Amino acid sequence: MRLGRLLVVVWVWGVAWVQAGCSGCGDPPVTYGLPGSPAETCADGLSNGDETDVDCGGSCQPCGSRGDTCQEDADCPVGVCTDGVCVEPSCTDGVKNGTETGVDCGGSSCPACSVGETCGGDADCESPYLCLEGVCSRCTESAQCSAGYECREGGCVEDDFAPQVRMAFLPGSTVLRVRFSEPMRQDDSAAGILNPDNYCVELTDETPHACTPSDAFWLGSVLTAVDPSTVDIQLPFAPGGGRYTVHVSGVVDRAGNAVGSPRHADFEMGGPLRLMSASTLGPNRVLVTFSRPVLPGPDAAGSAGCTSSATCASRYRLSGATTLGAVLSAEVRPAPRDNEVLLTHAVFQGGGQYTVLAVNGVDGDGLESVWGERLGASPLDRATFTGFGPLVSSLRDGPVLVDPFADGVASTSVVAYRGRMYLGPNANGTRAVGMDQDGVRPDDLAFRFRKDTQKLAGSRSSNSASAPFPSIGFAGCQGNTYQCGPDNEDGRALFASGTFGGTEWLMMGGTRSGGGLDYVYMSRDDDVTLDMKYVDLGQALDGTSARSFSALGFLGGRAYLGVPISGGTRRPELLALLRAPSEEAEGLEARGNGARGGVCKPSVHDVCNLAAHRMPGIGAAGSPANPASTVGIDFVGEFNGKLYLGNNGGLVRATVQQPLDCESSPSHWVSITPSAPEYRARQSVTTEKVMDLEPSDRAWSRMAVFKGHVYLGRNTSVGPQLWRCDPDLVSGPAPASAQDCDAGDWVLVAANGQGDVQLSQFDNPGNTRLTLLAVNGGHLYVGFDNAVDGVVVYRSAVDVPASRSDFTGLGGNGFGQPAVHTRFGDAASVGSGDHGFLYVPVSGGPGTPVRLYRQRGSTTPSQAAPPRRSWR
Repeated sequence: MRLGRLLVVVWVWGVAWVQAGCSGCGDPPVTYGLPGSPAETCADGLSNGDETDVDCGGSCQPCGSRGDTCQEDADCPVGVCTDGVCVEPSCTDGVKNGTETGVDCGGSSCPACSVGETCGGDADCESPYLCLEGVCSRCTESAQCSAGYECREGGCVEDDFAPQVRMAFLPGSTVLRVRFSEPMRQDDSAAGILNPDNYCVELTDETPHACTPSDAFWLGSVLTAVDPSTVDIQLPFAPGGGRYTVHVSGVVDRAGNAVGSPRHADFEMGGPLRLMSASTLGPNRVLVTFSRPVLPGPDAAGSAGCTSSATCASRYRLSGATTLGAVLSAEVRPAPRDNEVLLTHAVFQGGGQYTVLAVNGVDGDGLESVWGERLGASPLDRATFTGFGPLVSSLRDGPVLVDPFADGVASTSVVAYRGRMYLGPNANGTRAVGMDQDGVRPDDLAFRFRKDTQKLAGSRSSNSASAPFPSIGFAGCQGNTYQCGPDNEDGRALFASGTFGGTEWLMMGGTRSGGGLDYVYMSRDDDVTLDMKYVDLGQALDGTSARSFSALGFLGGRAYLGVPISGGTRRPELLALLRAPSEEAEGLEARGNGARGGVCKPSVHDVCNLAAHRMPGIGAAGSPANPASTVGIDFVGEFNGKLYLGNNGGLVRATVQQPLDCESSPSHWVSITPSAPEYRARQSVTTEKVMDLEPSDRAWSRMAVFKGHVYLGRNTSVGPQLWRCDPDLVSGPAPASAQDCDAGDWVLVAANGQGDVQLSQFDNPGNTRLTLLAVNGGHLYVGFDNAVDGVVVYRSAVDVPASRSDFTGLGGNGFGQPAVHTRFGDAASVGSGDHGFLYVPVSGGPGTPVRLYRQRGSTTPSQAAPPRRSWR
């Protein structure tokens, strides 16, 4: 046999092993390290070289056994390196290991994961959140929840909420599409959305809560579910042009809840292409819905599709609470959802709200439907959606909205209406945004203003264009066109809400910069098109000098309207609207007690002039008289069923719950101007402005009632004061009482500890105006304008706060952007307790778009109701 030498080289864990021996001679092979390699081996039974334990770690295979020594986590394939020793995985080691889906959470052994952690299923996430796109997330729509559960405040909770009709439109000439707020019962049973008997269509009229079927619009018997929340109704023929309303009744959601208000939606036959809605489908995806099928393209002229950021930039723009980066692509969905486009963008969404803008057809280009209709101009070319990230719950979380209408508007009105928050109008007076109190489910709202053509009482609308009008007007609008309001209103509007006869109404007061203000507008609508009825105030208001409203408020089945007046003796004006328009009418020709005054007779009159110019301290003809050349009503408020109001001249309250005019019934009004020396030592601010008023322009910026006490923010020529009324300090003689506020009941709160001790600046001289005063969730909120440090907010849960130490700061100076956030707009509170929110508009003045912030009323975890899990 021929003998030979055998040489084998093998690489193991980065080390070359050489085995040499004699083939066929019987002597055993010998193993050597290659010349120049470490003499130590990974199989010598020793811990040497760069090994961290016997024959493992370093250049050798990982150790991985409990108790093995280590230098870093990489030395332990299972577990972590702690104090130089591998230990088993745990739910507190700060590393994603073992069966965990996130860091120290998820899997079979660890607690559920919080929002933002990775997950493999809903069970890995804290209740009531879901595993979406592999990340624990809040729900964004009810379709993500299982049957019997509804998406609320970002979590799936037991569904005891009434579904609503969200919108209706015609994606085809013979197809009516109706979309609900949540998944519905999808069958043709008596309560199913596929039963044609549950729908009625009529020409839009003044009774949106009743339906008289239109002969021009016939519903077919073929209904098809587009998705769990949407149904298509086939029409036997194309309807005639015009505006219609679809009414829905009898249907229920998956939990059996009957459809609630709004049960109807308006839609149009014809007209331009419209962007109907937008909603998030993931951290960087947005689904956009148009009113018609759009050209798919992609990248062709007029197409809604695009495949590159350069092309998409010419079609779409995203703005909002945070920067979302470029739109990377837009994909038109296949029929029957070819009116929907899926946008993908570069930067992940936060939990605030965003606006999608699509290029319109004003310049002859813009997106196009398959039938050649171009996308309409603002506001038809944009829609709002809530982002995929964690909900914004505090001032420190950042804004809910930035430039909410993508038009640069620097000031806007915020009001709570029917359990939702309304923000608006936009820069050209055509649009508002409505949202649930937690900031989700935003709706883009349009207006339809009626016009007074009769002059049965007072006035007649002056705009020569035909009704309805889409705008309340804006500064610089062209008169006698649809740019201005029905009475050629041409300035900023003010919102208010309240109840007449058990029905909640939304009120909107506009501006006439040249004088001649005669109208206010009201709606009881709650769908996406707010039909605004006019109220003619001409028989109670001399509109010659009236330009805008400085205060609107509701109390005891009435609405009170304050009007600033410059010059003359009848300054200011205060009206009491005693009745709302009837449901069937386009408006109210309000009978009044005379524009120059007269006895208010509630049995005869619909509106009364309350002769505020005669009120002590308040009016130019009062005793004492208010000497200011321009006088308005800064606020109207309520305590113990009585009306309170004030201006630079002092404070007045009603002595009865239904006060009449001060001229014929002076005993119905009493001065309650503080008698405290700190009040007399400082002079209230005055203003020459009669429109576009901000909280900082008012001597009394706000009134709030907190735990049985009235609080008022006063602005003086040298700084702000915070006042509290302790009603029982003065109990007589009449009309003073222990239940109401009187002149001797006022106490200065949180006086400075340094500097001017007769001011309430919380020891910051930069706090020049007290402009935020509100109550929500068991807290009293106080906020200041500050041009140096930015706006600041404080709050107190103390029953009777008295000093600066009773308040804690929120949000930091300027909410982290002191140069941008220097002044507050009028804030609004909605809901209560842990489910209540305070909404705060902030800006830096003209040229700085408004930003909307939100603070949950209660942030103590123990106060929150335990979440309820929804398993899909």
